[in-house]
Amino acid sequence: MAESKEKRTLFILYILGIYILFQASWWAYHLIDLNGEMYEMKSIMTGIDHSKIYQTKVWMIIGEGSIFLILLGIGFWQIKKNVSKELRLARMEKTFLLSVTHELKTPIAAVKLFLETLKTRKLQPEQSAKIIEDALKETTRLQTLSENILLATRLDQMREKVLDEDIELSEVIQQSTVRYRTLFPERKIEMKLQEKIHIKGDLQFIQAMTSNLLENALKYSPANEPIEVILKKENGVPTIEYRDFGAGIPASEKQRVFEKFYRIGNEDTRKTKGTGLGLYIVRNIVKLHGGSIEIESNIPHGSIFKITLPTTLN
Repeated sequence: MAESKEKRTLFILYILGIYILFQASWWAYHLIDLNGEMYEMKSIMTGIDHSKIYQTKVWMIIGEGSIFLILLGIGFWQIKKNVSKELRLARMEKTFLLSVTHELKTPIAAVKLFLETLKTRKLQPEQSAKIIEDALKETTRLQTLSENILLATRLDQMREKVLDEDIELSEVIQQSTVRYRTLFPERKIEMKLQEKIHIKGDLQFIQAMTSNLLENALKYSPANEPIEVILKKENGVPTIEYRDFGAGIPASEKQRVFEKFYRIGNEDTRKTKGTGLGLYIVRNIVKLHGGSIEIESNIPHGSIFKITLPTTLN
Protein backbone atom coordinates (compact mmCIF):
# COMPACT_ATOMS: atom_id res chain seq x y z
CA MET A 1 0.00 0.00 0.00
CA ALA A 2 2.76 2.45 1.01
CA GLU A 3 4.78 1.47 -2.05
CA SER A 4 1.82 2.17 -4.38
CA LYS A 5 1.36 5.60 -2.77
CA GLU A 6 5.04 6.34 -3.32
CA LYS A 7 4.79 5.32 -6.98
CA ARG A 8 1.65 7.44 -7.43
CA THR A 9 3.33 10.49 -5.86
CA LEU A 10 6.41 10.12 -8.06
CA PHE A 11 4.20 9.58 -11.13
CA ILE A 12 2.37 12.87 -10.44
CA LEU A 13 5.71 14.59 -9.94
CA TYR A 14 7.01 13.27 -13.28
CA ILE A 15 3.81 14.33 -15.08
CA LEU A 16 4.14 17.82 -13.60
CA GLY A 17 7.78 18.02 -14.70
CA ILE A 18 6.95 16.88 -18.23
CA TYR A 19 4.06 19.40 -18.42
CA ILE A 20 6.31 22.28 -17.32
CA LEU A 21 8.97 21.22 -19.85
CA PHE A 22 6.39 20.99 -22.62
CA GLN A 23 4.88 24.40 -21.78
CA ALA A 24 8.31 26.06 -21.58
CA SER A 25 9.29 24.62 -24.99
CA TRP A 26 5.92 25.59 -26.48
CA TRP A 27 6.15 29.21 -25.31
CA ALA A 28 9.78 29.43 -26.48
CA TYR A 29 8.69 28.21 -29.92
CA HIS A 30 5.86 30.78 -30.06
CA LEU A 31 8.19 33.54 -28.89
CA ILE A 32 10.70 32.73 -31.63
CA ASP A 33 7.89 32.52 -34.20
CA LEU A 34 6.43 35.84 -33.04
CA ASN A 35 9.84 37.51 -33.24
CA GLY A 36 10.28 36.08 -36.74
CA GLU A 37 6.98 37.56 -37.91
CA MET A 38 7.74 40.91 -36.25
CA TYR A 39 11.20 41.28 -37.84
CA GLU A 40 9.88 40.08 -41.17
CA MET A 41 7.26 42.86 -41.09
CA LYS A 42 9.94 45.38 -40.08
CA SER A 43 12.09 44.30 -43.02
CA ILE A 44 9.14 44.75 -45.41
CA MET A 45 8.15 48.14 -43.97
CA THR A 46 11.66 49.64 -43.73
CA GLY A 47 13.38 47.79 -46.55
CA ILE A 48 16.19 46.93 -44.17
CA ASP A 49 17.25 43.33 -43.61
CA HIS A 50 16.65 42.47 -39.94
CA SER A 51 17.58 38.79 -40.25
CA LYS A 52 20.83 39.19 -38.24
CA ILE A 53 18.99 40.91 -35.40
CA TYR A 54 16.38 38.17 -35.56
CA GLN A 55 19.07 35.45 -35.38
CA THR A 56 20.61 37.21 -32.37
CA LYS A 57 17.21 37.28 -30.66
CA VAL A 58 16.67 33.60 -31.44
CA TRP A 59 20.00 32.61 -29.89
CA MET A 60 19.23 34.83 -26.90
CA ILE A 61 15.91 33.05 -26.39
CA ILE A 62 17.55 29.64 -26.85
CA GLY A 63 20.35 30.53 -24.41
CA GLU A 64 18.05 31.91 -21.72
CA GLY A 65 15.62 29.04 -22.28
CA SER A 66 18.45 26.50 -21.92
CA ILE A 67 19.57 28.06 -18.65
CA PHE A 68 15.96 28.04 -17.45
CA LEU A 69 15.57 24.37 -18.39
CA ILE A 70 18.86 23.43 -16.71
CA LEU A 71 17.87 25.22 -13.50
CA LEU A 72 14.41 23.67 -13.76
CA GLY A 73 15.97 20.23 -14.19
CA ILE A 74 18.27 20.71 -11.20
CA GLY A 75 15.36 21.94 -9.08
CA PHE A 76 13.12 19.09 -10.23
CA TRP A 77 15.86 16.53 -9.51
CA GLN A 78 16.37 17.95 -6.02
CA ILE A 79 12.62 17.96 -5.30
CA LYS A 80 12.31 14.39 -6.57
CA LYS A 81 15.27 13.34 -4.41
CA ASN A 82 13.78 14.97 -1.30
CA VAL A 83 10.29 13.57 -1.97
CA SER A 84 11.73 10.06 -2.45
CA LYS A 85 13.74 10.43 0.74
CA GLU A 86 10.73 11.60 2.75
CA LEU A 87 8.52 8.84 1.36
CA ARG A 88 11.19 6.23 2.09
CA LEU A 89 11.66 7.59 5.61
CA ALA A 90 7.90 7.55 6.21
CA ARG A 91 7.74 3.93 5.05
CA MET A 92 10.70 2.99 7.28
CA GLU A 93 9.14 4.77 10.27
CA LYS A 94 5.94 2.81 9.74
CA THR A 95 7.97 -0.40 9.57
CA PHE A 96 9.82 0.68 12.71
CA LEU A 97 6.56 1.18 14.61
CA LEU A 98 5.36 -2.27 13.55
CA SER A 99 8.69 -3.77 14.60
CA VAL A 100 8.67 -1.99 17.97
CA THR A 101 5.12 -3.13 18.63
CA HIS A 102 6.13 -6.71 17.92
CA GLU A 103 9.38 -6.39 19.88
CA LEU A 104 7.47 -5.08 22.92
CA LYS A 105 4.59 -7.55 22.82
CA THR A 106 6.71 -10.69 22.44
CA PRO A 107 8.94 -10.36 25.53
CA ILE A 108 6.10 -9.01 27.68
CA ALA A 109 3.93 -12.00 26.77
CA ALA A 110 6.85 -14.37 27.36
CA VAL A 111 7.70 -12.93 30.80
CA LYS A 112 4.02 -13.03 31.78
CA LEU A 113 3.86 -16.70 30.76
CA PHE A 114 7.03 -17.52 32.70
CA LEU A 115 5.70 -15.84 35.86
CA GLU A 116 2.32 -17.55 35.55
CA THR A 117 4.09 -20.90 35.16
CA LEU A 118 6.16 -20.29 38.30
CA LYS A 119 3.02 -19.22 40.19
CA THR A 120 0.69 -22.05 39.20
CA ARG A 121 2.98 -25.06 38.87
CA LYS A 122 5.40 -26.88 41.13
CA LEU A 123 8.63 -27.23 39.23
CA GLN A 124 11.95 -28.88 39.77
CA PRO A 125 14.81 -26.51 40.71
CA GLU A 126 16.47 -26.92 37.31
CA GLN A 127 13.16 -26.16 35.55
CA SER A 128 12.64 -23.03 37.65
CA ALA A 129 16.22 -21.95 36.94
CA LYS A 130 15.68 -22.36 33.19
CA ILE A 131 12.44 -20.33 33.27
CA ILE A 132 14.10 -17.57 35.30
CA GLU A 133 17.03 -17.52 32.86
CA ASP A 134 14.65 -17.19 29.89
CA ALA A 135 12.70 -14.45 31.69
CA LEU A 136 15.93 -12.53 32.30
CA LYS A 137 16.77 -12.76 28.60
CA GLU A 138 13.36 -11.34 27.65
CA THR A 139 13.61 -8.49 30.19
CA THR A 140 17.08 -7.72 28.82
CA ARG A 141 15.50 -7.51 25.35
CA LEU A 142 12.96 -5.01 26.69
CA GLN A 143 15.66 -3.01 28.45
CA THR A 144 17.86 -2.89 25.34
CA LEU A 145 14.92 -1.81 23.16
CA SER A 146 13.86 1.00 25.49
CA GLU A 147 17.46 2.17 25.95
CA ASN A 148 18.02 2.24 22.17
CA ILE A 149 14.86 4.29 21.55
CA LEU A 150 15.85 6.80 24.24
CA LEU A 151 19.45 6.86 23.04
CA ALA A 152 18.47 7.44 19.41
CA THR A 153 16.27 10.36 20.52
CA ARG A 154 19.08 11.79 22.62
CA LEU A 155 21.56 11.53 19.74
CA ASP A 156 19.10 13.23 17.34
CA GLN A 157 18.59 16.13 19.75
CA MET A 158 22.20 16.66 20.85
CA ARG A 159 23.54 20.11 20.13
CA GLU A 160 26.65 20.16 22.31
CA LYS A 161 29.15 17.40 22.97
CA VAL A 162 30.12 16.81 26.60
CA LEU A 163 32.63 13.98 26.20
CA ASP A 164 35.15 14.46 28.96
CA GLU A 165 35.17 11.13 30.82
CA ASP A 166 38.34 9.07 30.89
CA ILE A 167 37.35 5.63 29.55
CA GLU A 168 39.45 2.47 29.51
CA LEU A 169 38.13 0.63 26.49
CA SER A 170 39.30 -2.83 27.58
CA GLU A 171 37.22 -2.61 30.77
CA VAL A 172 34.07 -1.43 28.98
CA ILE A 173 34.35 -4.09 26.25
CA GLN A 174 35.12 -6.84 28.76
CA GLN A 175 32.13 -5.92 30.98
CA SER A 176 29.81 -5.87 27.95
CA THR A 177 31.14 -9.19 26.65
CA VAL A 178 30.92 -10.93 30.04
CA ARG A 179 27.30 -9.74 30.32
CA TYR A 180 26.38 -11.29 27.00
CA ARG A 181 28.30 -14.46 27.80
CA THR A 182 26.11 -14.80 30.89
CA LEU A 183 22.94 -14.17 28.91
CA PHE A 184 23.94 -16.51 26.09
CA PRO A 185 26.09 -19.25 27.68
CA GLU A 186 25.64 -21.43 24.60
CA ARG A 187 27.45 -18.88 22.39
CA LYS A 188 31.22 -18.67 22.07
CA ILE A 189 32.48 -15.10 22.39
CA GLU A 190 36.25 -14.71 22.23
CA MET A 191 38.13 -11.62 23.45
CA LYS A 192 41.57 -10.34 22.45
CA LEU A 193 41.88 -7.08 24.34
CA GLN A 194 44.94 -4.91 24.66
CA GLU A 195 44.88 -3.28 28.08
CA LYS A 196 45.34 0.33 29.15
CA ILE A 197 43.86 1.90 26.02
CA HIS A 198 42.13 5.10 27.13
CA ILE A 199 39.93 7.58 25.29
CA LYS A 200 37.98 10.69 26.23
CA GLY A 201 34.25 10.32 25.77
CA ASP A 202 30.84 9.54 27.19
CA LEU A 203 30.79 6.24 29.11
CA GLN A 204 27.08 5.55 28.51
CA PHE A 205 27.51 6.04 24.77
CA ILE A 206 30.57 3.78 24.58
CA GLN A 207 28.76 1.08 26.58
CA ALA A 208 25.77 1.32 24.21
CA MET A 209 28.09 1.12 21.20
CA THR A 210 29.79 -2.08 22.40
CA SER A 211 26.48 -3.70 23.41
CA ASN A 212 24.82 -2.96 20.07
CA LEU A 213 27.77 -4.23 18.07
CA LEU A 214 27.94 -7.46 20.06
CA GLU A 215 24.18 -7.99 19.88
CA ASN A 216 24.29 -7.41 16.13
CA ALA A 217 27.04 -10.02 15.72
CA LEU A 218 25.12 -12.56 17.81
CA LYS A 219 21.89 -11.88 15.94
CA TYR A 220 23.27 -12.35 12.43
CA SER A 221 25.61 -15.31 12.89
CA PRO A 222 24.87 -19.01 13.44
CA ALA A 223 24.74 -20.29 17.03
CA ASN A 224 27.63 -22.70 16.40
CA GLU A 225 29.98 -19.99 15.09
CA PRO A 226 32.21 -17.89 17.39
CA ILE A 227 32.19 -14.12 17.78
CA GLU A 228 35.57 -12.39 18.04
CA VAL A 229 36.04 -9.09 19.85
CA ILE A 230 39.43 -7.45 19.31
CA LEU A 231 40.88 -4.27 20.83
CA LYS A 232 44.30 -3.02 19.79
CA LYS A 233 46.20 0.03 18.62
CA GLU A 234 46.93 0.50 14.94
CA ASN A 235 49.47 3.24 14.22
CA GLY A 236 48.77 4.58 17.70
CA VAL A 237 44.98 4.78 17.15
CA PRO A 238 42.58 2.65 19.30
CA THR A 239 40.83 0.13 17.04
CA ILE A 240 37.93 -2.17 17.92
CA GLU A 241 36.83 -5.08 15.75
CA TYR A 242 33.73 -7.24 16.05
CA ARG A 243 34.11 -10.31 13.83
CA ASP A 244 31.28 -12.71 13.05
CA PHE A 245 31.00 -15.69 10.72
CA GLY A 246 27.46 -15.15 9.46
CA ALA A 247 26.13 -14.60 5.96
CA GLY A 248 27.92 -11.26 5.61
CA ILE A 249 26.63 -7.98 4.22
CA PRO A 250 26.41 -7.27 0.46
CA ALA A 251 28.61 -4.39 -0.72
CA SER A 252 25.51 -2.44 -1.82
CA GLU A 253 24.13 -2.57 1.74
CA LYS A 254 27.28 -1.73 3.74
CA GLN A 255 26.41 1.95 4.04
CA ARG A 256 22.63 1.60 4.19
CA VAL A 257 22.70 -0.60 7.32
CA PHE A 258 23.72 2.51 9.29
CA GLU A 259 20.58 4.41 8.24
CA LYS A 260 17.88 4.99 10.81
CA PHE A 261 15.21 2.23 10.82
CA TYR A 262 16.88 0.43 7.89
CA ARG A 263 17.05 -3.36 7.92
CA ILE A 264 18.20 -5.71 5.19
CA GLY A 265 15.51 -7.81 3.54
CA ASN A 266 11.73 -7.80 3.47
CA GLU A 267 9.91 -7.03 6.72
CA ASP A 268 7.24 -9.64 5.99
CA THR A 269 9.69 -12.52 5.56
CA ARG A 270 12.54 -11.45 7.86
CA LYS A 271 13.19 -13.85 10.73
CA THR A 272 15.70 -11.86 12.80
CA LYS A 273 14.42 -9.53 15.50
CA GLY A 274 15.23 -5.85 15.62
CA THR A 275 14.13 -2.28 14.98
CA GLY A 276 16.84 -0.87 12.70
CA LEU A 277 18.21 1.42 15.42
CA GLY A 278 21.27 -0.48 16.66
CA LEU A 279 23.79 0.31 13.91
CA TYR A 280 22.34 3.81 13.47
CA ILE A 281 23.16 4.44 17.14
CA VAL A 282 26.63 2.91 16.75
CA ARG A 283 27.52 5.09 13.77
CA ASN A 284 26.37 8.27 15.48
CA ILE A 285 28.24 7.47 18.70
CA VAL A 286 31.43 6.79 16.73
CA LYS A 287 30.97 10.01 14.75
CA LEU A 288 30.27 11.95 17.95
CA HIS A 289 33.61 10.74 19.35
CA GLY A 290 35.49 11.80 16.23
CA GLY A 291 36.03 8.24 15.03
CA SER A 292 35.14 6.17 11.99
CA ILE A 293 33.42 2.85 11.34
CA GLU A 294 33.59 0.57 8.33
CA ILE A 295 32.40 -2.91 7.43
CA GLU A 296 34.85 -5.41 5.96
CA SER A 297 34.24 -8.92 4.71
CA ASN A 298 35.42 -11.65 7.05
CA ILE A 299 37.28 -14.72 5.81
CA PRO A 300 35.88 -17.25 4.84
CA HIS A 301 32.49 -15.62 5.49
CA GLY A 302 30.88 -13.06 7.75
CA SER A 303 31.48 -9.42 8.59
CA ILE A 304 34.01 -7.31 10.47
CA PHE A 305 32.83 -4.07 12.05
CA LYS A 306 35.97 -1.99 12.48
CA ILE A 307 35.88 1.14 14.65
CA THR A 308 38.70 3.61 15.16
CA LEU A 309 38.49 6.15 17.98
CA PRO A 310 40.91 8.98 18.75
CA THR A 311 42.34 9.08 22.28
CA THR A 312 41.36 12.75 22.63
CA LEU A 313 38.83 15.05 20.98
CA ASN A 314 39.68 18.36 19.34
